[in-house]
Amino acid sequence: MINLRRALKRGLGNVLGRLLPRHSMHAIVEEAMRREPEMLYRTIAPHLGRQRTVGTMPMDLPADGNMCFEHLAGLFSSTSFDHAVISLPVRQGAYLFGLVRHMNAQKVIEIGRYKGGSTVLLAAAMGGKGDLWSIDVGEKFVRNNAGTQQRYDDEVRSFLSKNHLAAHLIIGDTRTLELDTGDVDLVFIDGDHSYEGAKIDFERFGRRVRVGGAVLFDDAFDEPLIRSHADTVGRLVDEIVCNGDFRLVKAVNRMAHLERVR
Repeated sequence: MINLRRALKRGLGNVLGRLLPRHSMHAIVEEAMRREPEMLYRTIAPHLGRQRTVGTMPMDLPADGNMCFEHLAGLFSSTSFDHAVISLPVRQGAYLFGLVRHMNAQKVIEIGRYKGGSTVLLAAAMGGKGDLWSIDVGEKFVRNNAGTQQRYDDEVRSFLSKNHLAAHLIIGDTRTLELDTGDVDLVFIDGDHSYEGAKIDFERFGRRVRVGGAVLFDDAFDEPLIRSHADTVGRLVDEIVCNGDFRLVKAVNRMAHLERVR
């Protein structure tokens, strides 16, 4: 009898999940989060990579006999639930940090800054040396807050200064911005996620990467639970690789790492 009741409840839940409009489902999930957060967590947790073991976890960066934290990011589930100051899962952030250090990158361009989490990460990986140009149009801040990008940028500048790090924080539109950088070591693109916008960012800034340098696109691949921008950014990545100037080195969560080969 108990099993029958459970089956009926599960069946009712499945039917409601298929039939309810999105706004109604959102209200139900919000109420479940308020009343039963642990139950909601137990429902989601099996889909977050918890089946991994030390033997099966990803090792994205070669340790080369010097094991650091960034080599161990595969210990974590690493999903969009990690987002806070930085809009990257742990594994992506660790990979980006480790790659900049491994390359000893001296000239880096970042497209898309928002709160500045990835800017701080890149600046820390560079150790206060070289040039980091961080470009943001400021639109996301205005959309999510009644104000301008300046508030977050002031916080980033203060943090960098206190920790002896540096970055050029630029507010501008990558479609028209004129910026003299010369050839660079690495470009991290996490700005306009439309196909056209991402392509402009790549053509105007990604192609500044030297041979052997890296271009990284966030949101090129979907996560197990959450759709990304594989239909736009991912499509562009496929086209770039097919062109032959770049090769796909690795997919890390949602992020594509491309290396310039010619």
